[in-house]
Amino acid sequence: MTLTSRGLISLLFLATALVGCGGGGGGGGGQNAVTTTPTTTSSGSGSSSGESANDEGESDDSDKTALMLTDIANNVIVPAYESLATKTAALSAATGVQSYCSALDGADEATELEIVKSLWTEASDAYAKTEVHSVGPADIDGAFRYRVSSYASAPLDKCGLDNSVVKQNDADFSLANRPANQRGLGAVEYLLFNTELSHSCSPNTAPSGWNELSESVRKSQRCEYAVELANDIDVAADGIVDNWSESGSNYIAEFTSEGSAGEKLQELTDAIIIHLDKEAKDKKVGIPTGVKEECTSFSCPDKIERPYVQNSFAAIKANVEGFIDVFNGGEGRGFDDLLKDEGYEATATDMLEKAQVAIDNIDAATTTLSAQALAIDDSTKQEGCTNAYVSHDETYENYSGCALTGLLKDVTDILKIDFVTIVGVNLPGRVQADND
Repeated sequence: MTLTSRGLISLLFLATALVGCGGGGGGGGGQNAVTTTPTTTSSGSGSSSGESANDEGESDDSDKTALMLTDIANNVIVPAYESLATKTAALSAATGVQSYCSALDGADEATELEIVKSLWTEASDAYAKTEVHSVGPADIDGAFRYRVSSYASAPLDKCGLDNSVVKQNDADFSLANRPANQRGLGAVEYLLFNTELSHSCSPNTAPSGWNELSESVRKSQRCEYAVELANDIDVAADGIVDNWSESGSNYIAEFTSEGSAGEKLQELTDAIIIHLDKEAKDKKVGIPTGVKEECTSFSCPDKIERPYVQNSFAAIKANVEGFIDVFNGGEGRGFDDLLKDEGYEATATDMLEKAQVAIDNIDAATTTLSAQALAIDDSTKQEGCTNAYVSHDETYENYSGCALTGLLKDVTDILKIDFVTIVGVNLPGRVQADND
């Protein structure tokens, strides 16, 4: 959909405010602008009746919103966090990272490495499905979310990790005092799956004598610290579940309350739009491939997620799958039903179809995102990537990541215009000035 002026957008939001949650008009997504038609009421001495009707309408809208949030919470958000906690528990169990550490230098080392890599990937995929609904306990100062994974927050501090490995047994060392970008799944990935055992520090910050240690000792010390990190990740994941749980802090009661329905709806839509637009589309694929201006080289392969496991596309696929789950409300009421009720079923269908096309692109990829980004090393290849991004409905085997950025933009374009207008929420501040 294309809206050609700020004035029209303002008019749409005014109409939305008059009718509650974006009522009126027909039409869906695509090239047709969303229009809303405010209902008319008789004027005159019956003003109190009009006010009563408006109050009832607002109450009805809040009730419908609360019901939708209840289904999304019960069918999607809570189960997703419970799944994450199950996966992080497996990673931190004696049969997880610790089992691999015990196998170092033995006949089973390679086998145990593949096992722990699978456990790590399962936990990471489970986390990726939750990113789109990072609200409430998961998002309070990043206390829990970024302890599980800090990729969306800040680059991994590899040198800080190297120093932590060396200092882990010091009397005054505390993992709890380490910043988020030295913790989480990315930190475990670096310690276990990075085959380069030399430190990542400058001479001024390097851990003394590290590079002179034997390969066996360095692997063992890294593995020992990875066990502690895995435990910390599991505690954080459990913390999110406990905070949502009725038997814990019961955040679900606040999230699904009719009295806070509008506020929680705004928080959830903010999380959805910011994650898909700024994190999945831009940070995870647009910047590494050089499509986004934040990358000042032909490409920025050093910015990808999961650089050592080399399954960055899987993370983005899980992100999109998580979005679809939230949008549909699982088997219950979701945003798809809300749009349908307001007369915009075509918009909901269009968005879901575009999300599926993005997943299909990922499934069809024949090379890793890292390999694609590394290959974009001159102006000719950069132009090929740009062409794939712009004409992303075509097949570009060598630039599927560039095309994926465009496919995700198709989804976020609908979210940032049609979706926010129909649902009756504000566009998050972080994306308001973004013209792409």
